[in-house]
Amino acid sequence: MSTKKVEFISSRENECIKRLKKLHDKKYREEFRSFITEGLKLVREAIDYQIECINLVIFSQHAKDRYQEFYWECKRLLEDGKIERVIEVPDKLFEYITTTSTPQGILAECNFVDKGINFIKNLRRVVVANKLQDPGNLGTLIRCADAFGFDAVVTTKGTVDIYNPKTIRATMGSLFHLQIMREAEEGKLIKILKDNSFAVYVATPYGDIEISKIVPDKRFCVVIGNESEGVSDSFAKVATRKIKIPMAGKAESLNAAVAASIVLYELRKR
Repeated sequence: MSTKKVEFISSRENECIKRLKKLHDKKYREEFRSFITEGLKLVREAIDYQIECINLVIFSQHAKDRYQEFYWECKRLLEDGKIERVIEVPDKLFEYITTTSTPQGILAECNFVDKGINFIKNLRRVVVANKLQDPGNLGTLIRCADAFGFDAVVTTKGTVDIYNPKTIRATMGSLFHLQIMREAEEGKLIKILKDNSFAVYVATPYGDIEISKIVPDKRFCVVIGNESEGVSDSFAKVATRKIKIPMAGKAESLNAAVAASIVLYELRKR
């Protein structure tokens, strides 16, 4: 059993606190290859599904009292050597490092969980986020992919950072359930999809077949494009099918995350 104990930190000048504050910035997330996840549910999901990625868990003093059962669970994991560090901080110091306006008083620093491009070879159902710009849309897309039984989400270069705090919150923990690849080069991604016999379904309002009429191939990926410009030309050119959602009203299109949820659900049913 480990002899590690819960640490108490009270100064903004502590190196751990400085590091966590820097992780608000993508530049430092890339440098340290780690990110912050916040709140009871998200930290618990990280522990339950990818505990090996956790560097530390922090509790505010208020959260320690409010979530006593979870606090003692983390303390036991620390003593068992399954979590590297558990830290307590004053409430004011937690407010300094948090990325939320109404913090629950619990956060974890986690190492990046994304994989290299070759992992796609072993999958069957993949979702590609192609230059999505809104972190909430990307987070919801990841959550939907998880809910509807897809294997992985891949983001292409030009897509909002998957480790943006708003994206992390919108995933509601699904980031830790799926396989993830981020910032793939479109040409390399298309090649590996084609080399491994993936059908490429492009979601577009101008598609030539309604989603309800698709009979999915054995292996396929679904490409969800940019909120205003849609999918890139490179994906449009190699599309196996261009699929659309039929709409009876006067709206020309749907929010990217809403459209993705409908498309993924329909494909999941088959």
